[in-house]
Amino acid sequence: MGSGKLRVDQIQPVSKGRGRNILVSAFFVFMLLAVCTGCRQKADYQLFDIPDTLTLRTGDIVFRTGESMVSRSVTSVDTAGVYSHVGMVIWHDNQWCVLHAVPNERATKTEKDSVKMEPIGVFFRSDRAVEGCICRLPLAPGDTLKLLKKGEEIYSRKLLFDKNFDDQDTTAFYCSELVWFLYQRALDIDLTRGRRHQLPLFPPLIFCSDIKSYPELYEIDKFSFAEKKVCKKE
Repeated sequence: MGSGKLRVDQIQPVSKGRGRNILVSAFFVFMLLAVCTGCRQKADYQLFDIPDTLTLRTGDIVFRTGESMVSRSVTSVDTAGVYSHVGMVIWHDNQWCVLHAVPNERATKTEKDSVKMEPIGVFFRSDRAVEGCICRLPLAPGDTLKLLKKGEEIYSRKLLFDKNFDDQDTTAFYCSELVWFLYQRALDIDLTRGRRHQLPLFPPLIFCSDIKSYPELYEIDKFSFAEKKVCKKE
């Protein structure tokens, strides 16, 4: 657990040898998020089916990576991980959903990039996820209720995607910022352990790998559409 305050010595600097590549990658991500919101999604896709042996819980954390240019750009910058997007599982409208903040996945032309609540099968569908995993922290029942309450509160506010990538602004969120915020505010757990990454043109950033590497977080399931199978992992 932590206070959520960021120490200067925890900001990860960009090494001189990698500076040019990181700058190109970061600028590429920025441009894609700014101009690709009109990109059309693939017409053919496969939904993710929850294995019968898997029991989900509110608060489970889901990661995915895809084949889009945005996904590849994110993983090229976050070299410590393999996932480009993250969300939190929540029980909503009598089904398991994922609360996440995402650009470029608008249902209509007039819809804005925002914090979304989608069935987990849609979150992991094959035109968005080549592979993914579901992770869990050992939480008490009361903790899951706190996360449920905080998640529903955030969703009810109809917040937009944070295109400024500013984790000090609680009126908009990007994906890893949202998951970090939910745990920090509901349970006083800092999933990032204060880690931030400084890239040119951006404020300090939270990467998916910062959350994935949290010591008490463990995988309960992972899958790959490329392998056309779901792999159970305890």
